[in-house]
Parts: sequence; C-alpha cells; structure tokens
Amino acid sequence: MDTWFPTFRRLAQPSIPFPSLWSRYANLAQRRALLRLIAVAAEENLPLSPLLESWAADERRAQKHRLLRLADQLKTGTPLPDAIEAVPGLLRDEDILAIRFGAQSGTLSATLRATLDESKSALTDSPSPIRRAIVYVCTFLLLAFLVIAFLQIKIVPEFEKILSDFDMEPPLALLWSIGFARFFVNYWWLGALAGGVLLWSMFSARLGRFIRYSILGRLSRSARELRSAEVLQKLGIAAQTGRPLPGVLSTLARYHFDPIARYKLLFVRNEIEQGADAWHSLAAVDLLSPAEVNALATSERVGNRPWVLKQLAFSKRRRTMRRLNRMAELVLPLIVGLLGIFVLFQALSVFLPLTRFITGLL
Repeated sequence: MDTWFPTFRRLAQPSIPFPSLWSRYANLAQRRALLRLIAVAAEENLPLSPLLESWAADERRAQKHRLLRLADQLKTGTPLPDAIEAVPGLLRDEDILAIRFGAQSGTLSATLRATLDESKSALTDSPSPIRRAIVYVCTFLLLAFLVIAFLQIKIVPEFEKILSDFDMEPPLALLWSIGFARFFVNYWWLGALAGGVLLWSMFSARLGRFIRYSILGRLSRSARELRSAEVLQKLGIAAQTGRPLPGVLSTLARYHFDPIARYKLLFVRNEIEQGADAWHSLAAVDLLSPAEVNALATSERVGNRPWVLKQLAFSKRRRTMRRLNRMAELVLPLIVGLLGIFVLFQALSVFLPLTRFITGLL
C-alpha cells in the first residue's frame, strides 16, 4: 500500500512539517539542475550523495527535503533510479526513464544531456497555450460557481416571490436558470465523484498513471506521438554508443512508465528475436510511419543512423507540440464563446424579471 499513496505516507513523517502546503512537484529549473548534477557526477565519477547534501543546504522547503531524502536513499546503497522513484515529485516519469535507461545501457551521461537539450527552450519560451487555456477555464468556473450560487440562493427566490405576489409569469430565462439550479442540486454528486477521482489520482501513484497513460494514452494521438519520439531518441543514443538494438528494446520494454508503450516494445523485441526487421516491426505497432521506415532504411546504407534517429525524434516531438498549441489556440476562442453565452444567459435571468416588474407597474 505504500506505493499507492506516496503523498499520504509523506504526511505522516514528523521530520517534514506541513508538507501538504508545499509544492508537490519540483519545477522545471529544479529538475534540470538535478539532471545536470547527475550527468556531471557520472562524467567525473563523483559520489552523488555529498553533492546533493551540499545543494540541499541552499534550497528551501519541499525541494530541500526531497534532495535530502534522495541523498539518504543513495547512502543506503539504493540504485540511483530506484532512489529517485522513492522520492515523489522530484522528477517526471520521462526523466526517471531516461536515468534508468542510461544506467542500464551505460549511457547515463549521453542520455541526460539529450534530455537537458529537450527542455532547454522551455525555460525561456512563453507559457503554453494549453496551460493558459486550462488556467483560464478553471479560474472562470470557480468564480462563476460563486456568483451563480449567490444568485440562486439570494436573488432568484426573491424574484419568484415578487412575481408570485403580482401574478406575473416568470421569464423563460429565469425558468431555465431555476431548472439548471435544480439539476445541479439533484446531480451534484456526479461532480463531487469526478472531483474525488481527480483528487485521488493526484495523490495515488497508480491511479494517476492509469488515467494518464492507460486511458488518455489510448485516446490521444499526440500522446502516442510523444511516446514514439521518446523511443526514437533512446534508440538514437544507443546507436551512437554502439549498443545492440534488442538489448535497448528489452530495457525500454521492461522499465517504460507507459503500459501501452511497454506492450508495443515487447512485441518489437520478440519480433526482432524471430528475425524480423526492426523498423518494420516498429511501424507495425504504430511507433514509426512508412516514410520514417524508408528514412531509417536509407540511413543504414549511408551510415548515419544515429543522426537520423535523433532528427526523427526531434521533428516528431516538435510537430506534435505545434499541433497541440494550434489546437489550444483554436479551442480557447470556442470555450470563451461558450462561457460568454452562459454569462449572457445568467444576465438575462436577472435583468428580464426586473424589466417585467417595471413594465408591469407602469
């Protein structure tokens, strides 16, 4: 049960005061700094635990205790990938996979350097349209809930009473507003259930991964494209260092955080052991497109396969992120329009009764 609720287990530690009020995850700069420190320690053959303790002396609050816990794990002889997994919120699943892949294949420094190059532009780029859209919608819904609750509790009952005293028919907008409020009162538990599942997925490691990868991963083409780019990048690093392809696929199939990607990689590994072509096997599980298979087949004859793998991974990731950003830019105006219609509906439910009072008294 410890692996199911890592955050709840952390709440019970008396050495960490009020951890629930802190940032649950390290930010991008902190993750990059840790990856760079691990890469330097691997390149210079330095012990990582003293470096982490020295860094923790300059950190504050949650990140300070995360680094100290990682240093304690390493002191007890825990392997680096297992030690990082034992400290929730320290690195992303993608970063942990890169460390485990590098440790297993002997390419830790090269793998971490490639991971750092991926996230380099994220420190200076403007906020993602996807993140802006999510923040906007969540903020609006919170404020709208407070305003509508006040209207339904204080204003609408008074309107109903006044209209009843003067024998006036309530406006259609007011009736719809009352019907919407009654629907919410009758089925509020559905929203509470969805919120409970979302909250549970934030604190439960297994449920959160199941929702992100097993459910959303099957429905989202962009998620599949990003997983494919990640696999191609690892294959490019292994090809550059001369590692055999079946061993690399075995490592990824065993340790990849996405269960769908694990099944696909295991299938490809088995196909290669049976004598099948690696690139056509990857294409059979939708990890490569026919054009990419042709490019890789040509690269084997030219002798630049590592470069081609890295370029395919980079272009696939960049194309996917651009598609997601364009989608967010198109969806945001639609969401704003729908929210505007909802605001107009609420305004009509308030002002139409007022106009009916005025015209009825004249």
